[in-house]
Amino acid sequence: MKQRNRTSVIMCTMTIVSFCCLAACMFANAETPDWVTMQGKSKLYPESVYLTGYGMAMAINGVSETQARETAVMNARKNLVEKIRITIQATTTSRIQEAGETYSSTFSSAVQSTANMVIQGLQSEEYFDDDIAYAFVFLERNKVYEEYDRKLRSLKKELQDKYRGAEAWAKQNQKTKAIDEYLLCYPLIRQIEETEALLNFLSLSRPSNQRSPVTTEEEITVSHIQNAITALVLHPVRTVDDVGWYLAYQLREQLLKIPTPPTSLMVMPFTFQDTKMGSPFSRYFHHLLKQKMAELQLTNVVEHNADAIIDGTYWMFNTQVKFIVTARAVTEAKILASAEITVDSSLVTAVSKPLKPENYLRALEDQRVFERNEVVANGLTVEAWTNKENLNNLFVEGEKMTVAVRVNMPCYLRFIYHMADGKRVVLLDQYYIDQSKVNLVYHIPVEFECAEPFGSEVLQIFARTDKFEPVAVETIDGYSYLKEDLKGFVATTRGMKAAKPRSLQAEKRIQITTMRE
Repeated sequence: MKQRNRTSVIMCTMTIVSFCCLAACMFANAETPDWVTMQGKSKLYPESVYLTGYGMAMAINGVSETQARETAVMNARKNLVEKIRITIQATTTSRIQEAGETYSSTFSSAVQSTANMVIQGLQSEEYFDDDIAYAFVFLERNKVYEEYDRKLRSLKKELQDKYRGAEAWAKQNQKTKAIDEYLLCYPLIRQIEETEALLNFLSLSRPSNQRSPVTTEEEITVSHIQNAITALVLHPVRTVDDVGWYLAYQLREQLLKIPTPPTSLMVMPFTFQDTKMGSPFSRYFHHLLKQKMAELQLTNVVEHNADAIIDGTYWMFNTQVKFIVTARAVTEAKILASAEITVDSSLVTAVSKPLKPENYLRALEDQRVFERNEVVANGLTVEAWTNKENLNNLFVEGEKMTVAVRVNMPCYLRFIYHMADGKRVVLLDQYYIDQSKVNLVYHIPVEFECAEPFGSEVLQIFARTDKFEPVAVETIDGYSYLKEDLKGFVATTRGMKAAKPRSLQAEKRIQITTMRE
């Protein structure tokens, strides 16, 4: 009896050992996916056929393997969307040059909102090794195109129905009901613009005979809606004050019709056209719009942790200025409401607030350099915020600015501050974020004060897993200024990745506007 038990134990032990050895052999023979070794590239999923994204995350500092895997997938999704955004940006820029400002104001706001895009139906693969989670997301381009083509047709039909319904109410002299229906057209138009921007991107890889034909049916435009509402709303727009009321009123009427409206709103300063640059007028209109929203009792306006964010742009034409505003849910990035108005430029200039930053032309040239050959990071991610959370980066003379960063793996940081007068200061260099600070928000122990020169400025942050090569600087009054021009510096720094294929690099830019009180 005892002998039999001993034999059973031995046999059981041998079975377990054999199973463990077999499992170990299986894992040893399992190949690392090519999208891991090739940092987001895959022979099975070529980018000519698939939309792809790649992400990484470390299971350290209290982050479990499961959490790291989830974060890696989230980073891969962001990576895919960022690649789409950059391509659409480049495509739109070339089309603006061909078609002029009308195309620009129509599509550039849609391009900016692609950063919030959510692509449905993405498939994913995961891999975990040595405390690092890797994720790869992918979806056939043709499937995405077909899905969004159906979505576009559906949105256009819904827009037609809403507009015709509003016309019917107007003919019956039911002004309130007509206005309600017209206002519901605005969010649909914004969704149509975003969908068309994505389809334009996807059509680049499709033969011309496989692209959807251009509709011959008369399109419902913003002008149709704006003219119809203006005829019904007995509130003439003669001043910028009236513009603020008009936009706040339209947002309120749309938000009140949502089954579960947001309980809090954060209002962002409007920016000039598609530059993301602020100005003295931005600051003035920001306060004005919040005031009008309060007068109209439009929900709870807060400075942090809002359910929805309201932001917008203003566009200068020959004799007119166009305002576009959108309310978007924070969690889903869904468009909740939108409004638009075009007024005579004399209304805007009457407030004597410059619409552009002081150094607009210089800043615009810098922006073009930043966007040229922009590289999407694969694996390493860097997030950065000012003490205004990047939601209102308008600083007046004497105001203090601090910066916080978060990275997903140990790396070196380089901070370059591009000043309004064209000088470029190396604020931090070879600043190491060690493993103990990975996945955590880390506040850079340096404080900055807003001072002359004023205008549009950029804080450019590079992150790299290896040390950066030295850059030539000139020290003046304790500050290190770049000797190299912007084109040369950006090309050299972004090109470092090619020199060390296994090195990971990421870049983040924060647009900042400084001004006098």
